[in-house]
Amino acid sequence: MRKVGTEVRGKLHAETIIVGGGVIGCAIACELATRGHDVLLVERARIAGGTSSAAAGMLAADSEEFTHAVMAKLARQSKALLHEQKERISALSGVDMGLQQNGFITPFRSYSEVSDYKNSRSSNFSEKPIWWDRVAVQQEASWLNRNTYGAYYRPSESEVLPVHLTQAYVRSAQAMGARVVEGVQDVCLHTDLNGVQGIKTSIGTMTSKNVIVATGLHGDELMKQVDIGLPVLPVKGEIAAVQFSPHHVGYRPDKTVYAEDIYIVPKANGEVWLGATSLPGKTDTKVSVQGIQKLLTAATSWVPGMKEAHFLRAWAGVRPSTPDGLPYIGACDSIPGLFAAFGHYRNGILLSAITGSLMADLIYGKTSEELGIQDLSPNRMNRKEILSEYHCQRTNHAN
Repeated sequence: MRKVGTEVRGKLHAETIIVGGGVIGCAIACELATRGHDVLLVERARIAGGTSSAAAGMLAADSEEFTHAVMAKLARQSKALLHEQKERISALSGVDMGLQQNGFITPFRSYSEVSDYKNSRSSNFSEKPIWWDRVAVQQEASWLNRNTYGAYYRPSESEVLPVHLTQAYVRSAQAMGARVVEGVQDVCLHTDLNGVQGIKTSIGTMTSKNVIVATGLHGDELMKQVDIGLPVLPVKGEIAAVQFSPHHVGYRPDKTVYAEDIYIVPKANGEVWLGATSLPGKTDTKVSVQGIQKLLTAATSWVPGMKEAHFLRAWAGVRPSTPDGLPYIGACDSIPGLFAAFGHYRNGILLSAITGSLMADLIYGKTSEELGIQDLSPNRMNRKEILSEYHCQRTNHAN
């Protein structure tokens, strides 16, 4: 990646400019560059330095409960697409994204918990979960609490190292000709009566035919510059990392635990990640004692051997949610050439591959209707009831 400097001056034009160097922006750059498109990606700090660096990296396409059909469909498509792209992206980038497919376990303490879980979820799974009774749990996951009543196991669920994935995307994009510049401050959208013309920045004006805003939490700020309201609600989350010594390797989970009160994710780098708290309206990235204590208590409740693990570190990130829980993916009708791709909340890693593909299709002329994603269109925010709900959420969190 290039920092701001004289080497980028005089090269400030591209067919498409992407604003935002998180996993979404990098995935879009990768897909467009792969199709031979002229791409310039700008990031105000460093690649994967924001929300993408604080994610757990789960590709929980079936374990996650999506209330909207299009989200469930895209989640499954995205997971499959990332698995298809893995070898090519790894070869181009030289980065191992840490993709593992060891399956997810959703455990229960009682029959009533199982019943409540069934009643709260749709039966529209791409993969029917396998039921493990108490005996099977101990056979297949002996490290789980022996009082576990039973569990659902989804063998095709997988996870990645989020920063590695983001770096793999951006380096693949560069290998295919994309330009990437970090440290670009004071970004403003540059538009006129004909539509978007590019962006104005601390290092000068960058011209383009298209601009894709993929800046997560800051997307609404950019859109407000051109009188487009795409509100984002920040939701803080905390994660802890632990590691087991060779003497206690038998206590280490070999599959992800996706419980109601915790997720426990064994990573390709040997660590185990515990997450995540959910604090709507909070924008700081400080880690609280209370939050980490909550995670450690829940983790040791499900995996008693967790007490033998070594605490490594903890971190926090702020995820961009939207009033209706759906990301903004699509063209902004009021300004030709302007596109939105942000607001993925806790599913940015999972939806990165499909978002890259969809945005590339849109840039090449397909419509949201053709792609079946009209419900994600940023133009839906014109509906008064959605904005009303957003203001109610902001008021509640402020109180």
